Amino acid sequence: MGMPTNQEPRPRKVPRKWGAPHIDFTDSYVLPRTIRMPECSFLETLNARRTAVGGPLDLDDLSSLLWHSMLLRERKYDGRFGIPWESRSAPSGGGLHPIEVLCLSLGERERDGLYRGKDHALLKMHGGQRARALNTASVAELTGATAGTTLQFVADWSKLTACYENAESLLWRDSGALTACICLVAASLKLTAAPLGRIGTDILRAAGIREPFVGAGAVHVGKLNACIGSSC
Repeated sequence: MGMPTNQEPRPRKVPRKWGAPHIDFTDSYVLPRTIRMPECSFLETLNARRTAVGGPLDLDDLSSLLWHSMLLRERKYDGRFGIPWESRSAPSGGGLHPIEVLCLSLGERERDGLYRGKDHALLKMHGGQRARALNTASVAELTGATAGTTLQFVADWSKLTACYENAESLLWRDSGALTACICLVAASLKLTAAPLGRIGTDILRAAGIREPFVGAGAVHVGKLNACIGSSC
């Protein structure tokens, strides 16, 4: 991608052809469908949100967090650029939603994989051991956390550049919007969340995720033992 520029992003007059790039995974694991609903109001959640690390995240909590943050609500195949338009919880430039999430646990391997919103499932990766080791070291350096699950952002750079010129700032805006969404959902579910100051492309490569995918940030989430909000 190169360094950020001051050039304004512009929709391409003639969008480039784009085909969904393939990610090679071994199998899939459907997440629990018992989704936990927030107990606190939005303003209580907003007031309670803090950057923090917590304990191990169980599978039900991860499922609920991903459902509320990332679930594909609607998809239209006749989008603005001839590329499918999507609706999810976080906003995205042009409705493209080029960012997916790779889950990397500091403990249980069954909680690892690329989240696929249309199935509410995790796609298992080939290079899991190396990716987990890199992530564990990065999370320890950045936060000191020894438990929890990292949501590493996986961005399809070819999707953005097929539709926009000078697309760098759009990627980081999408990343910021998704980061905020995940952090607020985590607070509402009484979980911890800590945005990580990294890009993470090296972790994607270790997991077997190749170009055109690039890292676009990450959020580390965990279990919070204390209640938040006046209604807790």
